Amino acid sequence: MSVIIDENACCGDKLCIGVCPAACIEMNAENKAVLTRKGLLTCISCGQCIAVCPKNAISLEIDGELEKGEIISGNYPSFEEISTMIKSRRSVRKFKSKDVSEEEILKALDVVRFAPTAKNKQYVEWVVVNGKDKVRELAGLVIDFMRTVPSAKRLVASYDSGEDPIFRNAPCVIFAYCDKTAGERYGTVDCSIASTYLELLLPSMGIGACWAGFAISTAQLYAPINAFLGLKESDEIKAGFMLGYQQTKYKKVPPRQKAHVKFIK
Repeated sequence: MSVIIDENACCGDKLCIGVCPAACIEMNAENKAVLTRKGLLTCISCGQCIAVCPKNAISLEIDGELEKGEIISGNYPSFEEISTMIKSRRSVRKFKSKDVSEEEILKALDVVRFAPTAKNKQYVEWVVVNGKDKVRELAGLVIDFMRTVPSAKRLVASYDSGEDPIFRNAPCVIFAYCDKTAGERYGTVDCSIASTYLELLLPSMGIGACWAGFAISTAQLYAPINAFLGLKESDEIKAGFMLGYQQTKYKKVPPRQKAHVKFIK
């Protein structure tokens, strides 16, 4: 990806210079914004310049096409609206038998791709296990590993009795992953941020989710799970959850501890 500046459309307001985190843009002799020599190498294609430009003079080249970004429609939700959204988030473990369509999943992920990533590297990738039979098969792989873990006897017994303590009979499981080397420093954080964005978005579609902690930790230790998911050996599951159409309606926000805050002045 690379930034393209249309000098003819530039109005010389220098707004792009003010928001560029990598100091990639300067004004030329004609008071037009241009990439610096350094910027050609250090630009992280974050699009801050695109977002602030009032003249639509800046584009981002992606896969050979120039994209100018989406126009923001409407106002940012109020504090009260976002507060309600965050407080209303629940870890959902009861799902309707209805399958989640690929179209719905893709619709959600098309929004979540705008979640922030370190240095805008966008290393986050997704793998979806859709359909109860496949989810059950994946749960079996997690249990196979847990049979070697003494503290997991109750989980194993639960699975062997026909229950699903791993994915709670969810019709769908989704994981965020990245290459171990590419995401060595920030992969866990980037995938977790993207997954959190997704978890907050899904209830607007009637879909509930719960973090799949047993599966995430097991996948990082047990190679057959990567093979089942069609991932490379160098790929590592970093985050993910079980999901499905929510069966239970919640009427209250359960209490939580007060925030522990320290100010350094």
